[in-house]
Amino acid sequence: MFVNDIHCIAVKREHGIQYFKLLLSILTIPFYDVAALAKLELINRSNYEGVGKTNCTRCSFHEQIKYTLDPTTNTAWYKLVYKPVKVLDKILLMPMKQDILGNMDLWCYDSDTQEVVIVFRNDEENFRIFDSMWIVNMFASDIDKLFRHDIFYEDKDAHQALRFQSIACFCYYRGIHAGSSWSEADH
Repeated sequence: MFVNDIHCIAVKREHGIQYFKLLLSILTIPFYDVAALAKLELINRSNYEGVGKTNCTRCSFHEQIKYTLDPTTNTAWYKLVYKPVKVLDKILLMPMKQDILGNMDLWCYDSDTQEVVIVFRNDEENFRIFDSMWIVNMFASDIDKLFRHDIFYEDKDAHQALRFQSIACFCYYRGIHAGSSWSEADH
């Protein structure tokens, strides 16, 4: 997904999110990963033209094959060695709207887009959070509101949804929010 507000491409994985500065940086991941990503229907809110069109002639193939021989079974274990992936070193925090959750009705995990959707009363437009770490950049009153409401999710999405809930709880208990200093936060 191309995230227009922070000008990068984000690939959500089971255990986290990888951020790429350029579309060509995605081609530094192994070939089989690029092929799997090319088959997915990518979420492209900004209508970025390059998303979904991949040329795997520039993909990363293994540099060498290392193998070891198991002395007891006399079978070989093969390990493919790849070049390091070119991802961004730091998590990019989305500039969040501040103090917007006053009319919050509920928040739920959307399994189709793998995002949290915050639903408001009075037919306001829904608010979406792609990365759970973006919660640390919310206002203290917004984090308090997320803490006081349980997140709704399907059973199959429990692990991912509870990651968002746990970040909100962590921020609430530690006093971490937009404008707070990490050194001032309770330890």
